[in-house]
Amino acid sequence: MYFPEEIETDRMWLRPFGPQDTAAHVEILGNWDVTQWLSTNIPFPYSQEDGVKFIADAMAQFQDGSSIRYAMTDKTSGRHMGGIRIFTVTEETEVGYWMHPDFWGKGLGTELLNAALGAGFETGIIKSYVAQTAVANKGSRRILEKVGFIHEGAVPEAHDRDSHCEGCSEFYRLRIEDWTKT
Repeated sequence: MYFPEEIETDRMWLRPFGPQDTAAHVEILGNWDVTQWLSTNIPFPYSQEDGVKFIADAMAQFQDGSSIRYAMTDKTSGRHMGGIRIFTVTEETEVGYWMHPDFWGKGLGTELLNAALGAGFETGIIKSYVAQTAVANKGSRRILEKVGFIHEGAVPEAHDRDSHCEGCSEFYRLRIEDWTKT
């Protein structure tokens, strides 16, 4: 395993998903304000069964190192806040993240990405991350740019695939060279 089991930031803990996260995870992805911005592979409404499958997949893939998904926990309250997925542990990989609306607008997305992406770069394997978002998702676009992602315009054909949110037309990339400058 190349990624740390836990990552601590000023305001949160990142750790692998476990069964204890199911109810809060289902609540977050059952909220259209969150899910509308995610992959169309995320069903809506989001059911308990969807959450159980997600958690099982996340646990198995974290263990074998094929995909890294961290649950976010608020250090003060212990509340489950959302999560992040690093799709593969390869030279270039995609990243996606989600958070309960109660935590939006507080700089937590930036804190999350700085911690998780930094851990990925420290593996020595990941050299760049890509992300896709909708032009209307101004909050996510701001987070990506604060962390150092560069907007490269429309999604290139090599990365254009089904399963992103409707209108996910904006493509971002963060190279390790740009990361070390931030």
